[in-house]
Amino acid sequence: MFDFMYDLPEWAMFAACVLLVGGLSVAALILMIVFRRLWPPAPHAYTMVSTMLSGILLPTGIVLAFVASDIWQQDAKGRTAVEQEAIAVADTLRIAKFLPVELREQVTGVLDDYIREVIEIEWPLMGDGRASQVAEDQLETLMILSVEIESGTSQLALRRAAEELRRYATDIENARNQRLLVAQGRVLPTKWAALLVLLFTAACVLSELHLNHRRPLILSMALFSLGFGATLYMIASFDRPFTGTTVIEPTSLSVLLVRG
Repeated sequence: MFDFMYDLPEWAMFAACVLLVGGLSVAALILMIVFRRLWPPAPHAYTMVSTMLSGILLPTGIVLAFVASDIWQQDAKGRTAVEQEAIAVADTLRIAKFLPVELREQVTGVLDDYIREVIEIEWPLMGDGRASQVAEDQLETLMILSVEIESGTSQLALRRAAEELRRYATDIENARNQRLLVAQGRVLPTKWAALLVLLFTAACVLSELHLNHRRPLILSMALFSLGFGATLYMIASFDRPFTGTTVIEPTSLSVLLVRG
């Protein structure tokens, strides 16, 4: 729903969210003006009370809290997956030191290629929820290599190292899968639609309450747009942990590549 904003600078993304809520507020104001002209209130009729606004803002705040909680949990899962992947790669490199020179070079070569592929190719792809098939193939190569080492030797120490190598290769694969799942996660359009409808309804109530007083109307609309626009910006910016302004960087994997 907010795809166009992820190519914008951070300040422009914030401004777009504020303008979105501001547009909803203006639309609500126009609707209430038209509604009042079509159905004018009686001279001594009761006006809408301010508690109506509180009643609308309560479910709006609840929906915002649930959506924001889901987003930040996904962001935390993504960062955890990246750290776990880096730890598993580091453990694999540590085990590779106990292998014969030829086998060690094969293992470290596959791992270096995997890290480069993930950092240079797969990371940009995750912004669109995609993955690198080359990285997948390199993990398969590492797994096959560990099985070949284990089945091709009778030395207990080497077999033990191969078992650990296979286990850590599985850990890398599991962490990568979790990372890719987080990259594919998005706030559902139905949630965005419900949130925008609630904001529009709140803006309608706000307009009706201050329709006869220009200064309070302008100030309340401006503050409403700024406050809820900032909230939408926070949700939208964290909606995609591997792109946009809050991108999770492959720092841990880059450190391992430099060390290797």
